[in-house]
Amino acid sequence: MNPLRGAEAVLSRISVIGRAAVVKSRIAKTYRVKELDAKLRSERTRSEARLLHKAKLAGVDCPIVLEVGEFDLSMTFVDGERPEMTEKQCSESGAILAKLHSNDIIHGDYTPANLIASGNKKTKPKKSESKLETTKPEKNENQLEKTKSERSERSEMPASGRGADIGVLFVIDFGLGFVSKDIEDKAVDVFTMLRALDREEKKEAFVKGYRAYVKAESVLKRVKDVEKRVRYAF
Repeated sequence: MNPLRGAEAVLSRISVIGRAAVVKSRIAKTYRVKELDAKLRSERTRSEARLLHKAKLAGVDCPIVLEVGEFDLSMTFVDGERPEMTEKQCSESGAILAKLHSNDIIHGDYTPANLIASGNKKTKPKKSESKLETTKPEKNENQLEKTKSERSERSEMPASGRGADIGVLFVIDFGLGFVSKDIEDKAVDVFTMLRALDREEKKEAFVKGYRAYVKAESVLKRVKDVEKRVRYAF
């Protein structure tokens, strides 16, 4: 793919030992003092790498860091697209933010633009496994109905806690992120996503997912204060 240029960095597609990856290169800012610019870009590159690693340990799906340079960050490529933000996806995104905040990770720009929906790939049963099923003893009618029911229930269960219709949501771009226990910082994260959602039902679904965070009520209460300040600012 052609390099994607943003305000802070350029993203380029690469291959690392045959594995699809991307490299994020932070752009030098000519309006800053050269030494200060280099220090800021270097610190932000290392900080983003640490946050990605910390998020991965927290059970959040995000790119895996492969290499950290002075101003460059190489990570695995996530194949997918921006989510439509259905109510289920909104709920899942709330649950993801709850995991981040439980580990005091502030994303800094938590919106649908920084989520990627990557479809779950279901593996097909092997032929040998199918043949083995035919050699099993015959079951009576009641047993067969019970087996069909159990299989139906299993097929409807979300894979790894995610519904088949929402795929796996990956979080990307921790460039503005940091670590903080401050309720205010977490409230801003929540407010940023709520402001990006266009329907009340989606906002409610997001909040429902976020309530998995033990301090969710305190954060949600602070969100109202943040909302008031933003409203008065305009």
